[in-house]
Amino acid sequence: MKITRYLLFVAMCNFLLQGCNMINPKETIPTFIQIDSVQLLATNPSLHGSVSHKITDVWVYYNRQLLGAYQVPAKIPVLASSNGELEILAGIWENGLSGTRAKYPFYTLDTFSFSPQPGKIISHQPVFNYRPVDSLNTSYFFEDFEQGNSFERLFGDTTFVKTSDPSEVFEGSWSDKLDLHDTITSGQAISIQQFTLPSDKMCYVELNYKSDIPFVMRTKVTKSGASETIDMIGINASPSKWGKIYFNFGPYVATYQNAAFKFVFEAKLPDGVTQGKVLIDNFKVIHFN
Repeated sequence: MKITRYLLFVAMCNFLLQGCNMINPKETIPTFIQIDSVQLLATNPSLHGSVSHKITDVWVYYNRQLLGAYQVPAKIPVLASSNGELEILAGIWENGLSGTRAKYPFYTLDTFSFSPQPGKIISHQPVFNYRPVDSLNTSYFFEDFEQGNSFERLFGDTTFVKTSDPSEVFEGSWSDKLDLHDTITSGQAISIQQFTLPSDKMCYVELNYKSDIPFVMRTKVTKSGASETIDMIGINASPSKWGKIYFNFGPYVATYQNAAFKFVFEAKLPDGVTQGKVLIDNFKVIHFN
């Protein structure tokens, strides 16, 4: 009887130990990918223009499975026991809003082969490019003000004019400037180029800017001979450094199908302000066909 009880006791202990292992399985140790910065490299500047960027995040996939979106710099855990491939997409603040984070569709993805090293940290700097024109049939328009000025006066006291003052130029030799003061208190400029865009494809507007007063970007929509001007985004002052905006224009194109679009910039001196300046550079319209 004692032997039987002993054997039952041993069997019960083994069962409980196995149960503990089932409840608390051995944990897999991740390999960490450290991303401190990213690069956007030129492939055809005459096609896509400047490679200035504001890539804030990376969207990381392992063997086509999403691991997550991470703000750069990032330390990304990868739970894997065999070799595979990591794919990294560039992430932006859509429409300049930190709460609207999105993958930017006009940058290529970064890929590299991955070999697990549990507990180790692997440093990697993703490299992105603008998509070539034959990738999803991509179209580019850009104005960097180096050769001409694709904006003209619309209404107001003045308009944007080119400036070569080194303190007012973002890159290259020229930017575009709207200068306001006590007798010239408002200004508007409209794109000379008119855009007819596919209504079911992605379209973004990119812009570098520096301003000590707020300004507005609008679109003038012309359809069936009638025109209206619609606010797109209000841009806050950025007096100390150049900012960059990626604006998702696709919803506007989808709403106004078979229409033509021009882009308008407007600024007014706020109450109590006697002078102000808006600088813009590298205006781009990029879309799939």
